[in-house]
This record gives sequence, C-alpha cells and structure tokens, in this order.
Amino acid sequence: MKKKDGFSEKDQSLTREREIVLKEAETNFSSYEEDPDPFLELLRPLSPGDQADIFISLIKSKRDEVYPLFQQLLGREEKTDMALAESLGRWPSPEAGILLHRLASKTSLKTVLKSIRKSIFRLKTQGIDVKEIGDSSPAVFRPPQTVPSEGFVTSLDPTGTRFVWLIRPQLPQGVMVFHALVSDTQGMIDFQSFEASRKKFHQYLEEFRKNVPWEIVEAAPDYCLGLMNEAAEINQKKEQTPPGDFLEGRAMMGTSPPLPLKPLIYQFLNEEEWKGRSDLLDRSPSLFQLSYFQDWFLEGEEGEKYLGLLKEASESTLVLSPYQKEARFIDIYRQAVSELFDPGRKSLYRRRLEEMAYFLWKTGKESEAQLCLAAALGIEMEGGVLSTPPFLLELVKRTFNARMEEEARKKAKETDLLIKP
Repeated sequence: MKKKDGFSEKDQSLTREREIVLKEAETNFSSYEEDPDPFLELLRPLSPGDQADIFISLIKSKRDEVYPLFQQLLGREEKTDMALAESLGRWPSPEAGILLHRLASKTSLKTVLKSIRKSIFRLKTQGIDVKEIGDSSPAVFRPPQTVPSEGFVTSLDPTGTRFVWLIRPQLPQGVMVFHALVSDTQGMIDFQSFEASRKKFHQYLEEFRKNVPWEIVEAAPDYCLGLMNEAAEINQKKEQTPPGDFLEGRAMMGTSPPLPLKPLIYQFLNEEEWKGRSDLLDRSPSLFQLSYFQDWFLEGEEGEKYLGLLKEASESTLVLSPYQKEARFIDIYRQAVSELFDPGRKSLYRRRLEEMAYFLWKTGKESEAQLCLAAALGIEMEGGVLSTPPFLLELVKRTFNARMEEEARKKAKETDLLIKP
C-alpha cells in the first residue's frame, strides 16, 4: 500500500474521517445534546482511540458544556464507553469523576472498568477528589437522570448582586427552573420557579442574555443552590422572609453543599500558588480597565470625611511640589482604606473577587482570572509594604476622584448659569 509522509492511505482516510466527525460534532453540538443518536451514528465506524481523540478535543473546546452530551452517551455502545472511560481522565473536573462512576454502574466489561480506574487515578493526581469505583458514597453516586442538572450565574455588579439559575430534571420529563437575584449584602432580592423543557429553558436563557447587560456563564448546579441558600441566610439574619416561593421550592432543589461555599475558582487555580504574588498585586488596579469592573465604586455618600481632606490638600495655601501633593493624596487614600475596610468588609471584597475570578476564567480570560484571584488573596494579607491592598487603594482613589470631578462639573454648570444673562 502506498505511503505518504509515513502514513498509509488507510491511515490518512481514518484521520480525515475523524476530523470530519469532530467538525460535525462542534457544528451540531447543541442538537446532539438533545438527540445523541446522529452523533453515535457518526462515531460508530471509528475505533475507540479515534472516538477518544474526538471526546478530548470536545473537552478542550467546550469544557463543562460536554457534560450533558457525555451523560447521554454512557452505556450506549461498547466502543464509545471505552472512549469515554479514556477521555474523561483528561478532563480535570469533578463532573468527570461523576460521569466515570455513572459509566462504571452501566458496564460490566473488565476493559472498560480498568480504563475507568486509570482515569480516576489520573484525576486524583490533578487534585480532583474522586472516589474509587465501588465506593457507594452519596457524594459520587446520584440517581440516574435523563437530563442532567445545570447551573448558571452572571458576573457581579458593583453592589455584589447577580442572577443565579438552577435547573433540576423532573420525572418523567422536563426540568424545573429556579431563578434568583441575590446580593451578598441584602440577601435574596427576587426568586421565581417554573417548569419547562430543557430546550425551552435554553431559548429563554438566550433571550435573557439579549436583555441584560451581564454575561452569563455555567456553574456547578450545587454551587448555584449554595449561592441561593447563602442569600436566604442573609434574609433570615435580617429577620426577612426570602421572596417568592423559595421556601416552598426548597425541597425540590436538592441538598445544599455546606456553607460557607468554597469559591469555584479553586477547582482551577491553587490558592497557595497565587497567594502573595507581589508582581500580580502591583498590577491588580489594572482590573478596573475591564468592562466588568468599570462601574465598581464605593456606594452612596460614604467617605465624605476623606473627600474633605482631599479638598483641603488640593486647595492648601502651602507651596507643595506635585510629588508632595500626590504623596499627601496617597496618605489620605490609605487612611480611607484602613478605616473603611474592617475585617468583615475585606472578606466581602475578597469573596467578590474570587467569584469574579471564576467568571473571568469561564469567559476565557485566564490571565485576568489569575490577576483577580491574586488581588482577592492579597486583600486579607497582613503587614509589609503591601498592607494596603492595591486593589482597594485603587477602588478608593477612583471613587473619590469621580466624586470630586462630579462636584467640579456641577459647580461649573452653576457658575455658567449665573454668568448667562
């Protein structure tokens, strides 16, 4: 058989076929989630190795979005099970461990089970907490579901408010959608629930995306439930009843993970690796150049005392060089951070940045996510030259500068009105 560049004509044909199937899978991904049978037809002629290559490529391009499709492929065909057992070990995610356990419950083939064990071992070496197959821990084994649970969140607004969705399957079909507007200071502001098909829900979500200024990313369903329960706890501390039918719908939403939640970004980035990174802390004020942070300011009339000090320094009759004046301003900003940010408020802003780090990671901005996490971890550091967190220093500075500019505009407008006849 003729060869070209070391590959036989048969090898080249198989490679082309695999590329064609991969392209079809990426193009029709959403429809295959609804009906995986056409995808299985395309996969059937390929070897388990070629199928695994396709699954690994989908994991890299689609990330967590592969979960619903892979869930529906489990236990359907021997070759596909072999490919899934191999490829799921290449997906460093708790969801991969869940799927491996579900696959183990659907097969008795020794070759597949052996591959599952290898993939579980690989996940463990990457820091993913996965039980060995045969362990009946409820944290791993969940009732089989025709449609997997889903979760979605938006970014945080300047007040720590965001939308959260939790989608749970219903028997015999359809899903129950739980939709909340939550705040890390006010608690749960709004809550709604409704029944829908999975397809109808995603159509609804696309419409929602068009009508709100926030981007939406996927998040672990149990984490989304945890966010709702954290907000409900704030309501209870304020002696308020959570809105809507949240209390009635709680039993249908599943078991909440323990509170407080561990932010999802730590599934991707190790805390110790990014703690105390002075190079990133120095650059953390650049986060305000991102559109997600451009509206972040201190709220209301907070900080009037420091505005007065800044005005005094600006209008001082003392002859100060620009450097001395700027140094005086920095001292006032540092004083404001020290007095306005007690430990509780620092923890609040750390959590906000951790949540935003996950959001940035999920939108493909990995370097910005790393910068955001370093800024979050730097907020509660004590002592040293970085005792005033650069992110908070910039937050205070831009807040007061914006207020002074606004006052100057109002004063100029009033003067202009007085001058006009």
